[in-house]
Amino acid sequence: MSTLIQSNGSEDSTSESDVDKAEEVEKSEKVGSVKRKSKRRPVEVSSKKPVSRFRKVVDLPSNIKKRRDPRFDNLSGKFNEDLFEKSYNFLNEYKDSEIKELQDRISKEKDPEEIEKLRQLLSKLQSKAAHEKQLKQKKLLKRERRKEELELVSRGKTPFYIKKSDEKKLELIDKFEKIQKSNPKALDKFIEKRRKRNAAKEHRHMPFKRRKVE
Repeated sequence: MSTLIQSNGSEDSTSESDVDKAEEVEKSEKVGSVKRKSKRRPVEVSSKKPVSRFRKVVDLPSNIKKRRDPRFDNLSGKFNEDLFEKSYNFLNEYKDSEIKELQDRISKEKDPEEIEKLRQLLSKLQSKAAHEKQLKQKKLLKRERRKEELELVSRGKTPFYIKKSDEKKLELIDKFEKIQKSNPKALDKFIEKRRKRNAAKEHRHMPFKRRKVE
């Protein structure tokens, strides 16, 4: 008799637990149900429902390919500056031919306004070419210094790291030497130009004289 009572009690408890589970599921369905008051309004989801960490915000089709930037991808390999310069050296030749073509157009053009436009464009191209040439020369000097330093280190010398100020001085010396070889007369003009520019810099940072109050 007691066993029957116990079995009935266990059945009642299981039925109660099943009912509780069913109620919880029903509540969760009510909480998680999507609400939309109007077709034009956005979908509203209750904040009571916990959101999974792996929930997809937007479902995208699986056939879409992921884009990759070749500059930062390991598949593209390491950047070789020497190989890049050799491969795209034809661009420099194209720029030189473009400058020459503009010079020919200016000499043949008769309209003053058009001549002014072409001259401005020519000036931009020439300054850009000069800047690129200067950068190339700096890289070349740096590469040569590094090569010499590596040779000295291989012989047992301690590595020496050059300062930026000393690096600029060496670049300036190299520039002077090249001007001296190509056109010695132009060196005096270059030195005078630099002297004036340095004087202007010093004058700019110089404090102004205060006026005396009478």
